Amino acid sequence: MIPLFWFMGIHGPSVVKPALNAALFGNITTNLATLQAGGHPALALTENFGNYIGELGGTGATFIVPIIFLLFMRSKQLKAVGKASVVPVMFAVNEPLLFAAPIILNPYFLIPFLFAPVANVLIGKFFIDFLGMNGFIYAMPWALPGPIGTFIDTNFQPISLVLVVVLLVVDFLIYYPFCKAYDNVLCKQEAETLAEEEAEETKAVKTAAAPAVEAPVVETASALRPPQLRPPLRART
Repeated sequence: MIPLFWFMGIHGPSVVKPALNAALFGNITTNLATLQAGGHPALALTENFGNYIGELGGTGATFIVPIIFLLFMRSKQLKAVGKASVVPVMFAVNEPLLFAAPIILNPYFLIPFLFAPVANVLIGKFFIDFLGMNGFIYAMPWALPGPIGTFIDTNFQPISLVLVVVLLVVDFLIYYPFCKAYDNVLCKQEAETLAEEEAEETKAVKTAAAPAVEAPVVETASALRPPQLRPPLRART
């Protein structure tokens, strides 16, 4: 629900999380108590599981997207967006990416923006339920980079790093085809714009280089008429 709200330009966490906060933070307490008692903290529904797994790199699981823009896209626009947003997105501040690419209200990104978080949550739940990874046991800042936060919040389990690698690969596979399709559209638009600018520059250069043409001098009839001679004045006697 959070990505869907964000895609429509509405701040999703402000709408969805107030109803879930009691469970999200209560499960952290339960997981920590279970770990301290020597058990396996297996509750996945926690605040930081959403922040570091479901929303890896911000809503929409966009951690990998600026890297895709920088390394694999040809559009000047997407490369510029990737360069500007890669650091903020690592700290889950992905508004520069959402509004500059843009992802918000962009039909090319609707499917990956909604389904990458779902894939991440299912994979993370699988790691907890079947591979023995701990559920998250601390309440930590949401802006901590996802890979670091996941490693700390699972009590420094090495398998959590394996999870992060898997998530990044899966998110890359989900986002890349849609990024590429959008990149092709932008490259075509940029090529058309460049061609128009070059045509205008060429026209301006030709106009500046052309010799100036003097306007023809039109002589009027009065100018062509020979001057009239007056008779000489007679002297008075």
